[in-house]
Amino acid sequence: MHHSQVKHTIEIFEMIYKNLPPLVPKEVGEELEHSLEHLRDDYLVGINEAESMMISLGKKVWPYWKAFFEFYDMEQGRMGEKFLLGKLPLELKNKYKEFKEHGGSYHDLRSGGPIVFFETEERQILTGAFVDVDKDIKQHTRQSVLSMERVKYEKLILDFQVTLDDIEKRLDSLRMLAEDEEEHPELATEIRQRVRDFEYGLCLLGPNARHEEIVNTEDYFKERRELKKHFGM
Repeated sequence: MHHSQVKHTIEIFEMIYKNLPPLVPKEVGEELEHSLEHLRDDYLVGINEAESMMISLGKKVWPYWKAFFEFYDMEQGRMGEKFLLGKLPLELKNKYKEFKEHGGSYHDLRSGGPIVFFETEERQILTGAFVDVDKDIKQHTRQSVLSMERVKYEKLILDFQVTLDDIEKRLDSLRMLAEDEEEHPELATEIRQRVRDFEYGLCLLGPNARHEEIVNTEDYFKERRELKKHFGM
């Protein structure tokens, strides 16, 4: 039996594989499939190996995920409410209109903040409806980026690949920074952990890795290094 952490990593790996965004190269999909089979079959695999494998493959999918969900978010804003209303019974539809009259919005409801406006049974119906809406929006987005929006989608994939290339360079720079901190091992450990955290964010093992945050982190640790060098801080 797999260690619980490895099992969790495999579950995320499976979710990525089953929901690959459009235009991910065939060879990347096959590599994901083979790696997943290896992880499922090898009960001795450790968490570091499993995570490293997922990070490596997750980076190859990341530009496609980011591009796809840019379009997905646009479709949610444009059609989500319409899809939701089409799935609600009349009474709940009227309750939703009342909710909007009190200043609520579709986005507010999706975030879960004002859900107390609705009764328990109504919340359950809304939760199920949102699951169905998300499935419908994803399917609609898939069709859109493979037809009318394909050129824009392909350009966005390339844009995110450029972003990923820059992220990789900055993470390499942070790794080198850690290697140079022999005199300050605690700082080197902190830098390496931040690099790992960002890598987690590139493959759904952690919070989304934002480009500007990585840029700021690189500057932050360079300043920390200079302070330690001159003042021992």
